[in-house]
Amino acid sequence: MTKRLLILGLLLLGGYAFYALSLRDPRLHDGSFQRTFFITLVLYAIAVWLILRRQSPSTTRELILIFAFAVGFRAVLVFSQPELSSDMYRYVWDGRVQANDINPYLYPPGADEVAHLRDEAVWPRINRKEAVTVYPAGAELAFAAIWRLWPDNVHWFQIVMAGGDLLAGALLVVLLRALGKNPLAVLIYLWSPLVIVETTQSAHVDGLVLPLLLGAWLARVKGRDGLTGLLLGAATALKLYPILLLPVLWRAHDVEGRFRPALSTPLVFLAAFLIPYLPYLSAGAGVIGYLPTYFGEQSNPGLAFFIGLLAKWMGGSPEIVIFLLLFATLTVIYYALFYLRPPADNLSIIRRSLWPIGAFTLLTHNLLPWYMLWLVPLLALFLPTSSSDESRGGFPLNSWTGWWLFCCLVSISYPFFVPSEMLILRVLASLIQFLPLYVFLIYDLVRWLQRRRQLQPELISNRETI
Repeated sequence: MTKRLLILGLLLLGGYAFYALSLRDPRLHDGSFQRTFFITLVLYAIAVWLILRRQSPSTTRELILIFAFAVGFRAVLVFSQPELSSDMYRYVWDGRVQANDINPYLYPPGADEVAHLRDEAVWPRINRKEAVTVYPAGAELAFAAIWRLWPDNVHWFQIVMAGGDLLAGALLVVLLRALGKNPLAVLIYLWSPLVIVETTQSAHVDGLVLPLLLGAWLARVKGRDGLTGLLLGAATALKLYPILLLPVLWRAHDVEGRFRPALSTPLVFLAAFLIPYLPYLSAGAGVIGYLPTYFGEQSNPGLAFFIGLLAKWMGGSPEIVIFLLLFATLTVIYYALFYLRPPADNLSIIRRSLWPIGAFTLLTHNLLPWYMLWLVPLLALFLPTSSSDESRGGFPLNSWTGWWLFCCLVSISYPFFVPSEMLILRVLASLIQFLPLYVFLIYDLVRWLQRRRQLQPELISNRETI
């Protein structure tokens, strides 16, 4: 398999080099993004297929090869100019603002108070110039620290985010081994086009979130309650979505199965999340930034789109209905996983993270490609675990393959962030992304119901015997 991985790695390296040299704004519809996207996706799928078919133990040479190419893919892209997202320019701007002793939560980039900080390289590329920053305090501290190390260097921000992403890959190998999995499955994460592009080329701050999430999962497996809360709280201070995993990773039962929540996890979580806000309290309530408005934005919705249409047809508010439905769904998930059913083993602890991630993905009305990054490490953990009777050519016929396909296809939404006259293309992009996922989820649900039906007579018989 080493030779085949080497060939695939070289082909992918050429694909990313072409991508870095030819990438244009995908909204120009010149085809450059689509061509490179599908070429890299096919090559990546073949590499994953090889890993899933692997029966023999991993070798150090193969693991080194996977990491070497992972570094190479990122090195090729790290000096390309971000075209898919302009978020990283806000990171640089917020770092510059803080270097001039200005609270980033006080003034938007378009304010007169910060006009003297504008330049011709960064400021014109910032999105939402009339809005204050949307990022939590932990992210702002990170932007300030990165900026001071290499002021105003866009590529330096890309290097740092790529470094965090690679650190997450190293932690994933440790977690795979701790759970008795083949460490070669780290390829599913390290070679993922979604991960590579979003953490390196676009330099999203999620590149710093991912190693903290992997660390939190690993700490939970090791039974380190306080460390779990610390790492998860630090991740939430960088980007808010990891808070959804707190009820899942919070140990709620003792060794005898009694309901006894470990208080150190939420207490340390709160400290890690709130302490970074101390330097910014001069902004008062302004520390929430642009967040309330951002929650109302819509982009690339899946099931939420149809729920919103139904709510609007019935005279209700789509945003409120979707929020309440998501809240109710998460409440049920947390009640079941946190209170009713303690995890049977370490594998179950991590697998349960899929439930809140999946609920958020399906019910949010604002789903950008990089919002799926936190799911990719879980794919590396659970795609290879399916039994052979479920597998067809290496890929298991279950919902994990559906989620993997979705993480591969979600980037197809980029070319369709366009005005409403392109509605038909946006609908087409949504179908390409979501339809395979729904098919696999429904297939898994049907199989689960069938198994329940087959087991029911046996359960009834056992009760009568008792």
